[in-house]
Amino acid sequence: MTSQRSIITSDLPDTLPSKHPGDGTAREDPLFINSLAKGLSVLKAFDGDWDALGLREIAARSGISMGAAQRITHTLVRLGYLQKDERTRRYRLKARILDFAYHYLHASPLYEVAIPFVAAARDECRETVNVAELDGPEVVAVIRMPSQRRMNPTSTIGRRLPAFCTAGGRAQLAWLPADELAGILDRTEFQARTPRTVTERVEVERRLALALQEGFALVDEEVNLGEIAVAAPILDGNGRPLAAVGVSTSTAHWTTDGARERLAPVVMETARRISRSLRGWKPF
Repeated sequence: MTSQRSIITSDLPDTLPSKHPGDGTAREDPLFINSLAKGLSVLKAFDGDWDALGLREIAARSGISMGAAQRITHTLVRLGYLQKDERTRRYRLKARILDFAYHYLHASPLYEVAIPFVAAARDECRETVNVAELDGPEVVAVIRMPSQRRMNPTSTIGRRLPAFCTAGGRAQLAWLPADELAGILDRTEFQARTPRTVTERVEVERRLALALQEGFALVDEEVNLGEIAVAAPILDGNGRPLAAVGVSTSTAHWTTDGARERLAPVVMETARRISRSLRGWKPF
């Protein structure tokens, strides 16, 4: 008789996609739940495209079989996380998926404490202010206070970017212990996002050292052409980065010298105020 475990794992590919939360662990960890990993991979298949996905597309993006995709999408529809168009038989995410983001943000003291300081910084510099958390070799935007005079609809809460070339990423990497920093850089894919992205590890490390020395990181058109960003770390009581607060703006209105002179002091002071308010709090 075929065991339930063999049924669950029979359509798991030998190598899970690199974006899969269980990459490299499925066959090594006896506590790893393959079916849960597959369900999460289905949700991640909806990676920002508004176009609805069919089962074949979901299976291909998730790296699972059609049978698994059918069972998982049916379950997610029943739970309210996906909606299905019965005419086209295609799927989209439902708003209930935002429950996870809501619970994460409101369970963290960072969100409640930082909001008034972020708003004050936005009003002072009249530019978009963000707070981003480090997640391995990436940074994730957890707070965003848009500029009242310029909007960037492509940058939203939850957006992931490489840490090595972003101001918020460098502002946190620079304050990590050397061994932890080396481990993250070892896992980093130094791929250019623009012609100005610094992709040589030695040069990235040099800029991290400069950020540590100056107290902030400045990135000039390395993520998006026409964008300058400045960020400083929010530190816990032991000097470890919890997140980074940063300002992003347009090269049409700012030079790097102007950003260094006028925006860097704003983000550093905002980061210090948030750090003081969070003193004594640690994620664990």
